[in-house]
Amino acid sequence: MENRHLGIVSGFATYFMWGLLGVFWELLSIVPAMDTLAYRIVWSLVTISVVLTFQKNWADLWRIIITLINNRKIGWIILSAFLISINWFLYINMVTHEQATEASLSYYIMPLMNVVVAVVFLHEKLSRSQIVALILVFIGVITLTIQTGSLPLNTLLMAASFCFYGLIKKQVPLPATISLALETAIVAPIALVYLFLSPHVMTQNGPRITILLILSGILTVIPLLLFAVANKNTDFITLSFIQYLNPTIQLLMAVFVLHEAFSWHKAIVFAFIWSGILVFIFDSLNGYQKFKKTTIL
Repeated sequence: MENRHLGIVSGFATYFMWGLLGVFWELLSIVPAMDTLAYRIVWSLVTISVVLTFQKNWADLWRIIITLINNRKIGWIILSAFLISINWFLYINMVTHEQATEASLSYYIMPLMNVVVAVVFLHEKLSRSQIVALILVFIGVITLTIQTGSLPLNTLLMAASFCFYGLIKKQVPLPATISLALETAIVAPIALVYLFLSPHVMTQNGPRITILLILSGILTVIPLLLFAVANKNTDFITLSFIQYLNPTIQLLMAVFVLHEAFSWHKAIVFAFIWSGILVFIFDSLNGYQKFKKTTIL
């Protein structure tokens, strides 16, 4: 019970921090989004290196690297590194261009996109409730497309990049610290070359921005470590419910802190998305209860 309590607290802390990150990136809007991404990658690598040193996990890291190479799975890690980098860039770019509301929408869509990926790639079957949920989300996306006159590509790409990132993580499960260390190490050379060629200098916007850029690495690593604790000590269904805290806080921050407009047009879109999510949650809860009864019997 104590471990479950720890897991739930860690889960809430994780998604609360992720929900607030949009406000943090907006504070860095003076820095080009690609530069912010590059700094985030580099400082995340520095931070996770400190964590690995503190945990004395360097030997485990090298052992896992050798195993991945021998099993020819290192390619999956390279792909996951680029997928999470794409996700980070899209999120930073959207938030710093007054699209935090659309960014939150992608994290509402993502769990249902996971269902589609599971059907296509893992050959799982859809329940009737899941089909209804997907139809409602599809209507929401079509409504947004009609309202804006174009497909919300950034919203869909952000959801898809994290969705496929999660699929790879299931195929090649690794400890959170090891995974982030490998992924950031893979893209860090590209980030460093970019920063070397970029006209932007980390210190050019004053000490406040410089400190925030350094903190970007810490604020990337801390919620990931908390998520590892939550994932280890919390059942899947509980964590699935808690995950909606992230986009909900993102949306609230977008409207009440970043002062983005939330018109009735957007409200209609979110109504369809939220309806789909409610159907999806109800279906997941029913499935979980049936599973528990079967297990008890």
